[in-house]
Amino acid sequence: MNTFKTLCCAAIAMCSSMYAQSTPDHITVQLKNPMMVGATRMPAGRYDIQAMRGSSDATILVLRMEGGPSVAAVASRVSATDSDAGGDATLVLNHRGKDLQLSRVMFGDGIGYQLAGVE
Repeated sequence: MNTFKTLCCAAIAMCSSMYAQSTPDHITVQLKNPMMVGATRMPAGRYDIQAMRGSSDATILVLRMEGGPSVAAVASRVSATDSDAGGDATLVLNHRGKDLQLSRVMFGDGIGYQLAGVE
């Protein structure tokens, strides 16, 4: 009986990890420079970025640094334009003084998110 439970749990875990890897609203990026996300300074490094949708129209972008800090930001869904990366996942960073400010995250499926309060 315990072997059956273990096999079922392993199968569920494997299916869950395959789904998480294939979701279009999740990317991993490597940043060579620190950036601002809202008022939070994030160091250079490798980040997992995921769009979390709830029951409202608001989307939360969650940025998690491997072995470091994480931050969440409210964002609005936008569609890719001709000037966007053409199917590639892209981060749009704006200069604010001497800082780089995260403005937009475009996923490879033509859908992206504009951070609230950032032009």
